[in-house]
Amino acid sequence: MHFSKTLAVLPAILASYSLASPLEKRVTVTHTGTINSPVNGSSITPGIPFDFHYTDGWGTGCYPGYTLINIWLVDHEPTGSDLNSTYQFPDGDYLYYFGDFLIINDEGLPPMSPPPPPSTFTLQEPLDPAYDDTEVYIAVVEELTSCVPTSYTKYGLTSNDLQYSL
Repeated sequence: MHFSKTLAVLPAILASYSLASPLEKRVTVTHTGTINSPVNGSSITPGIPFDFHYTDGWGTGCYPGYTLINIWLVDHEPTGSDLNSTYQFPDGDYLYYFGDFLIINDEGLPPMSPPPPPSTFTLQEPLDPAYDDTEVYIAVVEELTSCVPTSYTKYGLTSNDLQYSL
């Protein structure tokens, strides 16, 4: 008899537990967008501007109004496991941070902050001389919070290899 009472109360206990605990935010990291320039193998030199163009990767049936991207320079081919809990490269795990930018995906939308990515970037400071004539990577982390189910965020990570020279 006690067994049947326990079974009757069990659904109520489980339901109250699920209501009391916050929903976990689900996240995925995938390869999404394309770095159109600089192309793989391009040279990057401190103080000399280089072209930048990025096409966001969320166009498969969903067209968010804005796409947030972060642009980094790292010394290895990056993967999703390199990103911390806020989907950034941790301090000390990147060579240079170019900044946060917002791509406007619909010409009718007003500009917002942060600004759109510029058409050129310049590596302002030289890297450690040990990186001279080595391969580095420009990496873009892209965030999608629209066009996904509630409590779900997608991040895209893509990179191109560059040749660094002083």
